[in-house]
Amino acid sequence: MTLKFQLDTLEGVDETTQAMYVEKDGKYVLNIEGLPQPEDVSGLKNQMQTLLAEAKEAKRLKKEAEDLAQTEREEALRKSGNVEELEKSWSEKYSKREAELNGLLEQERGTLTTQIRELTVGRTATDIATTLAIPGSAKALLPHIERRLSVEQRDGKPAVVVLDQAGKLSATTLDELKAEFMNDPAFGPLIAGSKASGGGAGGAGKGGGAAKGNIGGTKMERTAAIASQFPDLPLN
Repeated sequence: MTLKFQLDTLEGVDETTQAMYVEKDGKYVLNIEGLPQPEDVSGLKNQMQTLLAEAKEAKRLKKEAEDLAQTEREEALRKSGNVEELEKSWSEKYSKREAELNGLLEQERGTLTTQIRELTVGRTATDIATTLAIPGSAKALLPHIERRLSVEQRDGKPAVVVLDQAGKLSATTLDELKAEFMNDPAFGPLIAGSKASGGGAGGAGKGGGAAKGNIGGTKMERTAAIASQFPDLPLN
């Protein structure tokens, strides 16, 4: 029979086997004489932290030494009158620093561009989607509206502009963009009070037709009605 070195409980273990275990730190372990004890690794962990700290300090000292050596080299070149080498040294230092700053600048520019877009295009698209969509459908409409919007600088300030279907800048206004979505059959199911189905227009047409066809009353009334609808028609 194979015995486990450690058990959480002795339940279900026969009495003979239970006698082979002793309780230790809330667990039951085999009572074996001469068993090597687990090695204390706390000292090793402390040593690891010390080594990491030493490596960090060594890196800092190395940087200081490199800067000092560079300064001393430039001072020696200055005293010797070796202008060419001195200019080369300064050029290398300048190029390295310029690359570092350009990298930071590009990173900041990217972050700023993202934030500006979120505050302009993102907010405008959300407002339009919330205004047009039926309850619960704004999220589905939002990416289609965002695709038609962009931001550009006008008079030193970011302004939201409307793009055409090909993604190019257009003269379309935000209100015209709203109307375009309202009248697009593809988005009809998402739009509150959409005109894309033509139901409203059809109803209006029928009503207008009925009004035009309803010419009754006396002869004078009929003549007045015809004159109002066909002003160029001679009635005499």
